[in-house]
Amino acid sequence: MNILFFDIDGTLITTDGTRYFPEDAKEALRTARQNGNLCFINTGRVFSNVDDFIREVGFDGYVCGCGSYIRYKDEVLYHNKISKDVCREVAYKCRELGMNALFEYADYTCIDNEMSSPERDRLVDYFTEGGKKLITDIDSPEFIFDKFSAWYDENSRLDEFQKYIAKYFDYIDREGNFCELQPLGHSKASGIEFLLDYFHMQVDNSFVFGDGNNDLQMMRYAGHSICMQNGSEDALKAAEYVTGSVTEGGIAGALKHYGLI
Repeated sequence: MNILFFDIDGTLITTDGTRYFPEDAKEALRTARQNGNLCFINTGRVFSNVDDFIREVGFDGYVCGCGSYIRYKDEVLYHNKISKDVCREVAYKCRELGMNALFEYADYTCIDNEMSSPERDRLVDYFTEGGKKLITDIDSPEFIFDKFSAWYDENSRLDEFQKYIAKYFDYIDREGNFCELQPLGHSKASGIEFLLDYFHMQVDNSFVFGDGNNDLQMMRYAGHSICMQNGSEDALKAAEYVTGSVTEGGIAGALKHYGLI
C-alpha cells in the first residue's frame, strides 16, 4: 500500500478562475484508491475552503492549513490551535505594517475589514458567494486562525513584517506580491510525517503531487515527488518526476508512470 498526497490549486484544478478539475484526473484518483492506495489532499487551504466538488471525488483524508489540521475519513486526528491573543496580535501587526491578510481557520475565514486589496477581495467574494462563513472584525470573539496568507505592495513594510512574524510562523514566498504563513513546526511535510507514523508506513511509500513553492517541503521530504509541468522554477527543480499540466493529463500520466493505476 502507498499513500498519495495532492495539492489542489495548480495540481488538481486550474488557477485560471474556472477551477476546472479534469474528468481524467478524477477517474485516475478513483482507480488509484481502488488499487489499494490511500489518497489525501495536502493543501495550504483550511478544511472549510476545500470545495465540495473536490471532496466529492472521494479522498481518504485531508492535510489542511499547511499541516496544522489532519483528518482521516470523518475523524480529526490533529488540529494545532493558536491562542486568540496571538491571533489578534498578529492581525493588528498586519494592519500596522500594511500586510493585507486572509486569516484561515478550519471552520471559517477571517479578514480585517479595515484593509483591502484586489487579490484578497476577489477571494472574499468567492467565499461569500459560496455561502462560506466569514468573520470581518478582528476584535470579534470568534476571530481565530490556523494559518494565513498576505498580499503586500510598495507601501507595505515587508522587512519589518518578516522579522516580526518569525517568532510565530514560517514565511513562504509565493512569488509576486503574495506570501503564505504556516505555524512554526508545521508544513505539508509535517502532515505527511504524521500520517506515515499513524499508518506505520515507510517514506518510500509516499508520493506527493504539487506545483508551487509551498509544496517544496513536502516534495523534499516524500519518497517520490511529482511536479506539474507548469510548476514554479523551484518546484520543478525539486521534483523527481515532471508530469503534464492540469489540463494535459498530468495526474493520470504520473500515476501511470509509477504503476499506481
